[in-house]
Amino acid sequence: MDRAGQLNFKTSTTADQGAAVQGGLGFATFMLGDVTTFGRYVSTSTNAKEFQKRTFFYGQDTWRVNKALTLNLGLRWDVYFPETVNGPGNGALLNLSDGYMHIAGIGGIGSNLGWSVEEKKQFAPRIGAMYQIGQKTVVRAGYGRSFDTGVFGSIFGHTVTQNVPVLANQQVPNPDPHTPAFTLAAGPPTYVGPSVPSNGLLPAAGYQVGPSSRANPLHFTTIDAWNLAVQRAVTPTLSLTVAYVGNKGTHTLGDGDSNGTNPNEAANVLPSQYSVTGQTLNYDPAGAGGGSTAFASGYSGGVSNSKYLTRYYGGKLKACSDPTYISLAGLQAADGGDVNLQAGMCGWTNGIGYRGDDQNTEFDALQVTLNKQYSKGLNFVANYQWASAFDEQSGYYTWDHKVTHGRDSNTRDQQVVIYGSYDLPFGKGKQFMQDANHALDLLVGGWQLADTMNLSGGLPFTLGYNECGSNIADGPCTPNQSKRMSTGLSSNLYTSGGTLTRCFYNCGGSSHSLGDGTFSNPGLDHIGNAGINTYRGPNLFTDDLALTKAFTIWEQVAVKFRVDSFNVFNHINAGNPGGNIESAGGIGGEAAGCVGSTCGPRQMEFSLRVQF
Repeated sequence: MDRAGQLNFKTSTTADQGAAVQGGLGFATFMLGDVTTFGRYVSTSTNAKEFQKRTFFYGQDTWRVNKALTLNLGLRWDVYFPETVNGPGNGALLNLSDGYMHIAGIGGIGSNLGWSVEEKKQFAPRIGAMYQIGQKTVVRAGYGRSFDTGVFGSIFGHTVTQNVPVLANQQVPNPDPHTPAFTLAAGPPTYVGPSVPSNGLLPAAGYQVGPSSRANPLHFTTIDAWNLAVQRAVTPTLSLTVAYVGNKGTHTLGDGDSNGTNPNEAANVLPSQYSVTGQTLNYDPAGAGGGSTAFASGYSGGVSNSKYLTRYYGGKLKACSDPTYISLAGLQAADGGDVNLQAGMCGWTNGIGYRGDDQNTEFDALQVTLNKQYSKGLNFVANYQWASAFDEQSGYYTWDHKVTHGRDSNTRDQQVVIYGSYDLPFGKGKQFMQDANHALDLLVGGWQLADTMNLSGGLPFTLGYNECGSNIADGPCTPNQSKRMSTGLSSNLYTSGGTLTRCFYNCGGSSHSLGDGTFSNPGLDHIGNAGINTYRGPNLFTDDLALTKAFTIWEQVAVKFRVDSFNVFNHINAGNPGGNIESAGGIGGEAAGCVGSTCGPRQMEFSLRVQF
């Protein structure tokens, strides 16, 4: 989306006009000139800049306690100051405690917008210990804390100068599925920049633009990491290491989340303090529609329009009762004449970009490594890892942390990785054919094999079901589960939508249904207990092999010939299925996330290098 704007033409405008949106063509909507939704950026300043002071202090000491024990102690202090801007009015932040945009340098608001940092929480200790048992065994342990500046403006940049009044993200939604936001003939509504009050507190216009906010005091992404390892020398050239590693991420981003959470997302059951009726409301596709029809006094029940379930549509903040805020009539008109909005309600329909980095991650792993150092032409490293990783998804996070907590979709539970090289024992100075002449040595000597093999478990995926849209307004679409569904990669291939497909579950032709003893429908306004990322897809196997030949033509000229075979066994790794339990678990694509290998068919690469 840019300054010119993005116009969207969806099927709903030309669909059947009943309660269920069916049919319709986006191109037909375009031909009618009916714009479904519209968005653009509007700038009022061209020289706004951010600045931030950062200072770092670090001390470390290594203490040899005795001949067996060594300690390494360190302490780091990361002192970040809240960012400032280069002039009055050149930055703003939404404060969710009052609903105001706090404008930098105006009124009693400083150039840092009144945000703060808790310096006493920015200490990062580092502790390491090594204990030697005899001549062959070493125990190592460590703990450390690290801070990060986060991403997408959570600490610096991207936010304060991209907020109203400096920059507006204007979003114009359609009032209902069948009514356009505006027509091409009429054009989009003109965005009129707000006048900044002398006190620097501008009521946020969440019905017109998408404001951004941060936590106050600022949240710094924090990683606490620890490990414990025992290393044993089996032979002079062979060692074994068994280790536990773990970390905990705090104030970070969750799985697939690159832009924070949205405090104005819809709930399935909205508490009364946020409701336009003052009563608890719930989602029901057959419920009241609202809009130009007022809800009955004291209404408590289902609503079909999810805007009535958002936190700040009927919710109240101090700014929304400010005399400079839009009038009640104007607020109702701004959302298609919705008479259910009352004085003091915010009427916000757009999302809020909350750069709080307020989610958590956790990782634990057992790692076993066998390391063969180079001897007799052979060296290799074999590593086995059992890992468990959890994090949180952003959707519905502001309402219920539990339903968004699940396994990280990028972490395989078990993984074996072996890599190494072997100099073939032929030619001069080798085990075999030591007396080969120069011509024969050029042919049989100097060959080396190198291989990287990866055998891993499947990646997590989430189960879904067809009736989700009629059950919940927002949140993870998961059914109820009473027992585990059987999964396994079938050798049977079939064509689905013109794509050759392999099955992972429901492969016998009869899919699971809601009520077959394994799964059941959670019911209206309930998110199923199956959870997110509770199943794992097909395993992964890759092997890359390289064959190299190095020889010297004469003293100053050397030649190296190399053949690389990626996925040497031509093993095709299947990706994850779609997850819908009411259809066959078809897999039409390849796996993602191969380590050091290509996931596609075998590829051969030949190279010749002359060095002089």
